[in-house]
Amino acid sequence: MSDTPHALNADTHPRVQLSAVRSALQAGHSNVLEVLVRVQGPEVAATAVGAPPAHALARALAIALDASGSMEGRPLAEAKRCAEWLVGRLRPHDRLAVVCFEQSAQLIWPAVEVGNGRAVVQAIRSIETGGATALHDGWHEAATALQGCDVPGLRRVILLSDGEANQGECDPGVIAQHCARWAAQGVSTSTYGLGESFNEELMVAMAREGRGSQYYGHTADDLMLPFEQELQLIDARCMGDVRLSYRVPQGVQVAVLNDLPRHDGVLRLPDVAHGAEAWALLRLTVPAELLPAVGQGLSVLQVTVSGRGAAGDTVLLAPAPLVLPVKAAADWAQCPPDELVQRRLTEVAAAQALERMREAANRGDAAAVQELLRAARAEFGHSDWVQAILASMQQLADREGDVRALSKEMKYSAATLMTRVRASDEQMCLSGGLAEEAVPKFLRRSGLQGRQGQQVA
Repeated sequence: MSDTPHALNADTHPRVQLSAVRSALQAGHSNVLEVLVRVQGPEVAATAVGAPPAHALARALAIALDASGSMEGRPLAEAKRCAEWLVGRLRPHDRLAVVCFEQSAQLIWPAVEVGNGRAVVQAIRSIETGGATALHDGWHEAATALQGCDVPGLRRVILLSDGEANQGECDPGVIAQHCARWAAQGVSTSTYGLGESFNEELMVAMAREGRGSQYYGHTADDLMLPFEQELQLIDARCMGDVRLSYRVPQGVQVAVLNDLPRHDGVLRLPDVAHGAEAWALLRLTVPAELLPAVGQGLSVLQVTVSGRGAAGDTVLLAPAPLVLPVKAAADWAQCPPDELVQRRLTEVAAAQALERMREAANRGDAAAVQELLRAARAEFGHSDWVQAILASMQQLADREGDVRALSKEMKYSAATLMTRVRASDEQMCLSGGLAEEAVPKFLRRSGLQGRQGQQVA
């Protein structure tokens, strides 16, 4: 593993693309414009969908499985089934650790090569339920199990729980920051919530700060698709630990519109996969006094992206500048808005609307939820994906007493709209240029996050 930054061949390493909502600045005015920053992975030769690509590297995973009292019976049986299914999808040279936790945490299988998987499956089947939920201890034990793993691929904790942390460290903010520190050391975290009693705020925050993914399901069957999505994404990743920094002229203000973690002034993006993109949506305010004369250009933004390649090597991408010409009002008005930037703006605005609905639902204001849903369906009628999500919300909102289910679905849908990786050629997917079976599962869009099915693209 090399820590010397380098850039790979332009055809084989990620690239940065910048798109402004308009391709020019209006003379004589302060300009507010959105810029979409896209970090795109290169395409790879086609393989059978779901099959491990030829470039896939050995990976090290650790399952942290909730065995607290609330998991007794069917929940634990379903969680074990999830874990066993995951074992069956790993390759013999992958490593897997298994931790169970209740009032304390126990490493029941170390991070060794899976082989044929039979021994680790027996260890999983031996897990029994206990008392309280020492969620942080379980997660930490799993992360520690991966600390010494020397593998060329990813190291990730997969946390599966149906309850709230009530033993040991319980503060969501503290736990999330611990996830961030381990992610900086190369051990990321994905979370899987099961049922309706887990703390979605904590689980989403852990995945966000831990640079992994967040999923939930009502039953183990609902989690099978997310497990498959995650494994496909892990196999397709070409850069992790993605860091984005930017420079703007003095006097230009910048706001980050989608929900990305920031540490020491640097944005942290999700992993970049082959054929997919991680992204950030920025809003720049450019004062009129900074504009040069009509016909000249102004460099409004420069973006630098770094990360680690699939084999752990440090990669620094070439800086990406954005220079926009200054045009008179009449000519500026002829510059059409960028369709992709507008689409991402719609998705971010819809995520923010979902968070407002969730606040209303959590305080028991059903009338406010219905009013916000009506307004959102009218405002975002041009987005098929958002409309599918809102239709799912409407069905849940119409069920009396289903506030917890509604709250969780809104939280996870908002997170998905804000940060989920997209296809690099998103327009091709949306236009039907690719058959659904040719699109990797982690790039398909769903109108409902907590249950299988309901794919809309």
